[in-house]
Amino acid sequence: MQASHCFKFKSVPIIFLLLFALSACAPTVVPAEAETAVLSAQEFDPVTFTDTIGREVVIAEAPARIVSLAPSITESLYAIGAGDLLVGRTEYCDYPEAALALPTVGEFSSATISIEAILALEPDLVIGGSIYQADMVETLENAGLQVFIMEPVSVEETMSALQTLGAVTRHGSEAEALVAQMRARIQAVIEVVETIPQAERPSVFYEVWADPFMTTSNHTFIGELLSMAGGLNIFPDLEEDYPTVSTEEIIDQDPQVILGPSNHADQLTAEVIAGREGWESLSAVKNERIYIIDGNIISRAGPRVVDALEAITQALYPDKFGG
Repeated sequence: MQASHCFKFKSVPIIFLLLFALSACAPTVVPAEAETAVLSAQEFDPVTFTDTIGREVVIAEAPARIVSLAPSITESLYAIGAGDLLVGRTEYCDYPEAALALPTVGEFSSATISIEAILALEPDLVIGGSIYQADMVETLENAGLQVFIMEPVSVEETMSALQTLGAVTRHGSEAEALVAQMRARIQAVIEVVETIPQAERPSVFYEVWADPFMTTSNHTFIGELLSMAGGLNIFPDLEEDYPTVSTEEIIDQDPQVILGPSNHADQLTAEVIAGREGWESLSAVKNERIYIIDGNIISRAGPRVVDALEAITQALYPDKFGG
């Protein structure tokens, strides 16, 4: 589903101060365009990091035109105040509302994204959000574009990605402030969850997909959110990140709570789940503990993962989190 460094840049370049001092004591005038070029070069510290597909990326100049190939990237750029740099998006990049005004370059996988549409937007940076877009990297680079893939697989990596994007776009301070807010909200949840004994924590089945049923292990950021929220994933240690499981396995585990995303292909609802053959015996169904979480916040490794965490904890512990 879906580089972790924090960088800082200088707020007042030394060369600017030197130019200012010289202009006060000498008749020579520095042309405005030359001064702007000097400032532009000096205000940005090159950013170096390893992207999701293992490539060392060096951003030597701040981008002015960015195409995002994933909703998580689009949301992240807007969240740190860099949304005005975006010139293109995918059809699934639907948040915030301002993103809808941007031209689209296709859907999500490399097979559904148009290289020609990207090139027509004349970006100086393309940011992918999935390893399934990796086969586009060489083509884009051969066309003269800088590109990297950023697909966080944990909450911590999600916050680190925000910091990296902040450094790349000259919005480092905004990214740091956002991450600090996210950490504070996460800590508030953790402090309450830690007071709940393990024996009182509900077992949870998270339904990613149906026919066949797909769930999440604890190796994904969704699995991590379940654990942070005080839920006991009934399939925590399966080898795959998003393993397929049988109806019999789900019934055998008898989850006390069932969660699923609102953007499920089968228009998932509590009524649909409760009406499945054989599921009427499940504790979650009998006790009416089936909850649908906004799919955009729980399925995207972006700044709203904390919203997802709070939504899960409210579902699991309504008496403690005001759900």
